[in-house]
Amino acid sequence: MIKLKKFKFPKSSFPIIQIDNLLSNSSCEKLKKDIQKQKKFDDFVMNGRNRINKGSATFNNFLNKSEISKKLYNSLNSKSTFNKILKIFSNNFQNFSWKFQGEKLKYSKINYGIQKGRLLTNQNQKDKKKNVVNLDIDFSISENGYFREPHRDRSTRIINFLIYLNSIPKKNGGTLEIFKTKKKYGPKFSMYPRFPSRNSVKMVNKFQPKKKQALFFLSSPNSYHGVSKFFSNNKVKRVFIYGSFSLNKPVKWLFDHSKN
Repeated sequence: MIKLKKFKFPKSSFPIIQIDNLLSNSSCEKLKKDIQKQKKFDDFVMNGRNRINKGSATFNNFLNKSEISKKLYNSLNSKSTFNKILKIFSNNFQNFSWKFQGEKLKYSKINYGIQKGRLLTNQNQKDKKKNVVNLDIDFSISENGYFREPHRDRSTRIINFLIYLNSIPKKNGGTLEIFKTKKKYGPKFSMYPRFPSRNSVKMVNKFQPKKKQALFFLSSPNSYHGVSKFFSNNKVKRVFIYGSFSLNKPVKWLFDHSKN
């Protein structure tokens, strides 16, 4: 269902893969329609974003009602998909300073991270000492007022992604912003604040939501991003899918001084 081809590598302080036609036009329309029809969401966050989160009863019910959403979910939720995306990063960003340290990775189709907290559910006790990858995902629809300050995602994430199901005019905002720190924090993950102050970062690129477009990026210690305030009326919504391939424990990132 998804088309992992025709990559672009836009300007950024951390690795980003841009795919302009990950989904077909008809798939986007069906997905958007099903999300917009949804009456019950798991939470309302970030000043204007309704989410249906993997692992919830609402999520399972939604997949049962939306055939196209289940098809997309199954297409993404596989070790093969994860490995293909990881290989694109490794083949095209060999000079990036941060390297993901993952050996003998297992894959779980049922594990998921709880949105509010660091707990991981459905984890087999015997797998706790192993590196187990899982897909986390939510179907989201944003309303007037949604925004996100500069931040990096939680420490368990390896690869994050966004899939846009409709295009948003520039006048409405809702732009994904990519940031670079103004100073070098050092070679350890712990040195990088999750939520840096606005005056400590500089925007280096931005992406206006575009229908069918997907952005995948490494969730490295310096992967700072945010969303400009979304100005809308009841007729314009920002409909998208946000997800990650995450680990069952904090990811170990190795800083390569020779690449710096």
